Amino acid sequence: LDEKFKGKEEIDGEDYHIEDEESEQRPFKCILDIGLQSTTAGHRMWGALKGAVDGGLHIPHTNKKFPGFKPPDEKGQEPEYDAEAHKDKIFGVHLKEYMEMLQEEDPTKYEAHFSKFIENDIDADKLEDMYSEAHSKIREEPDHEPAEKKGITHTRTDEKLTSSDGTEHVRFVKLTLEQRRAKVSAKIAAAQAKLMEDDE
Repeated sequence: LDEKFKGKEEIDGEDYHIEDEESEQRPFKCILDIGLQSTTAGHRMWGALKGAVDGGLHIPHTNKKFPGFKPPDEKGQEPEYDAEAHKDKIFGVHLKEYMEMLQEEDPTKYEAHFSKFIENDIDADKLEDMYSEAHSKIREEPDHEPAEKKGITHTRTDEKLTSSDGTEHVRFVKLTLEQRRAKVSAKIAAAQAKLMEDDE
């Protein structure tokens, strides 16, 4: 199907529906199941939806939750959709502006926040190229390759978790109902004992 339905070749943020194109075969139709996610405008799942639709899948949707959509000011008016604003989001223009701002105002925070970017020689001006390269690589080889397992084992001692690679983490243990009740009873007893001392 990926050969028959190539989807949108140019990433421009424009509204796109593969089912509107004439074809002998119907495109693969699927439904977006958002589960318990909140349907707020600009949520990253809409980015995943846009990517899947541009990739050639038929997913029934509207652009109401996409960046660049502006609802009508008054009843009867037509809504507006700024495809350029959506394209800017896809290519990380907002991230570029944030990187430039941090680099200028707080270099220390910039180095901490974007250490992996700096390590790979990626600055604000190279973001668009990075995303373009990612898109082209996905088109070349869309199959997901699972990452190799590192074979790290974990040992737990109460709330301390020690990994075989030497890292340590704190993971709080959930108390049972009896333990919670005992904890509350101990607090009440301590409070009562303190009141008795104060009265004396």
